[in-house]
Amino acid sequence: MGHMEGSQALVLFILCALLYHSVAADHTARYLSEAEEKELQTQLKSLNKPYDEYGITFDCVDIYKQPAFDHPLLKNHTLQIKSISFPKSMNKNPSSETVKLPRRCPRGTVLIRRTTREDLIREKQIQRTKRIDLQEDTVTVEAYTAGVSFSDLNESVKFYGISAILDVYQLSGVLDTQTSATQIVVNKGETGPLDYRNVVQAGFHVHHEAEGDNLTHFFTYWTTDGYQKTGCFNIHCAGFIQTSERTTPGLVYTLSNMVLSIFKDPKTSNWMLVNDKEWIGYWPKEIFNNLADSSQIQLSATASSPTDQPSPPTGNGELGGASFKNITVLNGELNPYPPYVQHAETFLDIGKPFYEAIYNVDSGLFYGGPGGWKPEPQNPPSSISHR
Repeated sequence: MGHMEGSQALVLFILCALLYHSVAADHTARYLSEAEEKELQTQLKSLNKPYDEYGITFDCVDIYKQPAFDHPLLKNHTLQIKSISFPKSMNKNPSSETVKLPRRCPRGTVLIRRTTREDLIREKQIQRTKRIDLQEDTVTVEAYTAGVSFSDLNESVKFYGISAILDVYQLSGVLDTQTSATQIVVNKGETGPLDYRNVVQAGFHVHHEAEGDNLTHFFTYWTTDGYQKTGCFNIHCAGFIQTSERTTPGLVYTLSNMVLSIFKDPKTSNWMLVNDKEWIGYWPKEIFNNLADSSQIQLSATASSPTDQPSPPTGNGELGGASFKNITVLNGELNPYPPYVQHAETFLDIGKPFYEAIYNVDSGLFYGGPGGWKPEPQNPPSSISHR
């Protein structure tokens, strides 16, 4: 072989080696035909484009570009994907019907319900009427609440979380002007000035003003001033940070139960929200002014209605037909508190035959009712409370 031929052979060898290295570095290039590549691009566009469920538009949003980070107090917040700690009580909860939930967003993005102009208008209406799902709020509407409360009657007891299994029902008979909600409510400062009353809550509700329809939705809420100016449902304002690729506040919830846990992460001090073992998101510590711990936790159902309409149903519409089970109140190490320090107290604004609330430390809280109660000006509802 001559010198020229040898040089050509060497160049050819080097080119072949470089080509092989390039293909090996991107192994998919060896397997994807032009048609397959086109199909892949179509699939990626489908995954990342907005899609509708029940007439609601959802987007797969870059996790670092979600609306929560527009909050001025979260400019330097460090995103937390999962909790460093995991409540031991949650390990017993079985995974169930997750396949029925919407399709998962691509990694690095989170499922976000798109907020419309109509959503914001309805949110302003909610704020104007103060129609928040709490026991003591009555304005032009009446709110009737039933449930169980755990409180720090002994000031040495502080709560750091709650876990429970909630029955979920597709409740009918709730009018556009009414609400019916079942939720976990974590409070701090409930007996002090409103400007330091901090609340986070999550559960499911039929609430036309919040959601725009009469379907059962998974929802969240938060406030740092007793529902005066801060906070909102779902992500109608910046605050709640979404981390799930599949479950998001505002979602139509079609499963038969929720295994909800709300707890403070001991390392980061963020308040985490988990359904079964799916990390949905969290309320970051920066947005609160008084939530180092919780002084009161409520598990409750609330029915609200204009004063000229009979009250709507709660639970499954039957007296005591719905439940919270496997209720676990957590201490600072996220271990269960024994019952004797939980100070459980049942409350029931309107009793039989309209609503019911029965709590037993072993079996849980049973609540619900058909509603139908209408207030009379000369006969306001009495509040019933017992240990």
